[in-house]
Amino acid sequence: MRGFAIAGAGLALFVGFASGAWAADLPERSWTKAPPLVAPAFNWSGFYAGVNVGGGWYDGGNVTTSSNVISIVGSDNVVRVPVSDSNQAGVTAGGLVGYNYQIDKVVLGVEADFNSADLKSSRSGSTTAVFDVGGFHGRGGGGLRFTTVTGNYDFQSTSKIDWFGTVRGRIGFVPAERLLIYATGGLAYGEVKTNIANSSAFSTGLSRLWLGDSSDVRVGWTAGGGLEYAFTNNWTLRGEYLYVDLGTSGTTATFQGTDPLQSQIRYNTSRDNRFSVARAALSYRF
Repeated sequence: MRGFAIAGAGLALFVGFASGAWAADLPERSWTKAPPLVAPAFNWSGFYAGVNVGGGWYDGGNVTTSSNVISIVGSDNVVRVPVSDSNQAGVTAGGLVGYNYQIDKVVLGVEADFNSADLKSSRSGSTTAVFDVGGFHGRGGGGLRFTTVTGNYDFQSTSKIDWFGTVRGRIGFVPAERLLIYATGGLAYGEVKTNIANSSAFSTGLSRLWLGDSSDVRVGWTAGGGLEYAFTNNWTLRGEYLYVDLGTSGTTATFQGTDPLQSQIRYNTSRDNRFSVARAALSYRF
C-alpha cells in the first residue's frame, strides 16, 4: 500500500507540472475587438436592363409646301390667314439594355432602347379669294357679264411618330460612389407618318380635294445626358434627356377625282422631324 501511495503522489506531481508548462506555452488572451467588416466599394461595371417612361415633344422644325402650278388668283382681293403650327406633346415608354465598364471614376458604356410614342406636329393655313368670273352672252344676253365667286383654299400637313429607338454610347463621371453623371449620343431610328390635305371650295358649290400620305422608317441621330443613382447594389434610378433628329420626310397629294386637268396638279410637303424626350428609367444590374 505504501508503494501505491508513493506512485500516486508522483503521478499527481507530474500531471500538475505538465499542466503548468502547457498553460505557460499558451499565448496571452487578447481582449481587443476584431476589426469591423468593410463592405466592398460599389462598382458600375456589368450588364443591366430596365424600363423607361416619360414625355416627348416636337421642336417645330422646318415645314415646306409646294405645287407644280402657280396661283392665278389676283393679289389685290386675297385675304391670307396666317399659317398655324401645332406641336402635340405625348407619352413615350419602352425598354432598355446596356453594359457599363468603370475605370476609376470614369464609366464607359453602350445602351440600346426601343420605345412607343405618341408625338404629332401639324401645320395648317388657308387663303380666301374673291374674284369675278365672266363671259360674253350674245343674242340678247346683254353682252359681257361677271359673276362674283368666293374661293376658300385650305391645307394641312401633319407628321406623326408612333415609335422610335436608339443605340448610344455613354460616358460618365462618378462624383460619389453611387451617383453617375453621364452624356450619351449615337444612332436614332423611328417610323414617321406624313400626310397632306389640300382642298378648295367655291361659293358656286364646286369643291376639290387633294390627299397624300406616306409612312417610312427614318434614321438619324440623338444626343443627351442624365443622372443615375444606385439605391441598392442591383437597382438604379435615372432621369434623362434626349434630343432626337430623324431627318426629313415628305409626301405628295394627288387629286381625289376624275378630272384629267386637276389630276395633273400635285401638292408636296416636306418636314423636319426633330423632337425632345424627358424620361425616367428603372434598371436592374445583373
